[in-house]
Amino acid sequence: MDVLIVDWDHLMAAPSDDQRYAMLHDAGLSVDDDEDVWQDRSPSVGPQWFWSPLPALGWFGKFDFGNVGFSYKDHFWAGERWEEIRAFVTPEVRSAVDRFIDPLFWGGLEYMADRDDEGAVAHVSVVLPPAPPDHLLWCPPEAVSSLNLLWGSVDTELAALREPFERYARVDSGRMNDFDAFAKLLCGWGDVIGEAQQRGWGVVGLRC
Repeated sequence: MDVLIVDWDHLMAAPSDDQRYAMLHDAGLSVDDDEDVWQDRSPSVGPQWFWSPLPALGWFGKFDFGNVGFSYKDHFWAGERWEEIRAFVTPEVRSAVDRFIDPLFWGGLEYMADRDDEGAVAHVSVVLPPAPPDHLLWCPPEAVSSLNLLWGSVDTELAALREPFERYARVDSGRMNDFDAFAKLLCGWGDVIGEAQQRGWGVVGLRC
């Protein structure tokens, strides 16, 4: 998958959905196809950003999750692990994590519903517009702002998830079998949302 943050006004100025998709598709491929125009291009084992010095490509940046999170399967298994431990997490932290990862883990999470959990961020829910075909994520800037607020609550309590993860996560199959990998994936999304928020941009996920 390719995760891009994009200048939303620039993207939406394209006259049709097909042209917007072509722009995004070409943007994702350009990082892999022409290494000479990308700054700090290096083999990825950890998260890294790619920014082009060319003005014509300055309307987007690409985030590489590295060896944890580059695949949809990592997100599926992270969702499974969260389902296994969430009952053992304090209500306010559970509410924040629920609402942060639900729109980012494609298809949503089955347990999400409108409810009044405790905590100041419990009432911040993010509902994204339907993603166009072949997109995994379609997150306009106004949704980024809400997700960034939720991430602020998740980030400060991330260490508190280690004990329930290590006690209750079923790590005998699949991926995401240790807490550090789970936290790394969440922090990657925190980085994406935070960078988009600073620029007033949106976030797009593409199948690749």
